[in-house]
Amino acid sequence: MTRESAIRKRDRLAATLGRGVEALRGSLLERTTFHSGGCPKCARGEGHPQWVLSVNYPGAKNRQLSLPPEQVPQVRKALERYREAKETLEAISELNQYLLRLERDESKQREA
Repeated sequence: MTRESAIRKRDRLAATLGRGVEALRGSLLERTTFHSGGCPKCARGEGHPQWVLSVNYPGAKNRQLSLPPEQVPQVRKALERYREAKETLEAISELNQYLLRLERDESKQREA
C-alpha cells in the first residue's frame, strides 16, 4: 500500500465517524424484577420484565439505566454505532502506525 492510498483510506474511515454522535457504550440486558410482597404477578413467579442499559466504568461501579420498551430499538442502534465507531478507530490507528513506519523508514534512507 502506498502512502497516498493509506492516507485516502484513513480519511474515508474518519469521515464515517460523524455518525457516532448517537453512540452508546454498554450492554443491553433484559431482567425480571420481583416485588417482595403484595403483587399477584410476582406471587405467581412471573415478575416484571425490564430492559436495562448497563455500563461499566474502570475503577467505579456499574451504572444501570432502566429503559421503557419503546427505547430498546433506539438503544440497540446506538450500541451498534459505538461498536462500529470503535472498529473504525482501530482501523485508523493501524493506518497511522503504517504511515509512521513509512516515515521512519524514509527518514533512515535519507540519512544513509
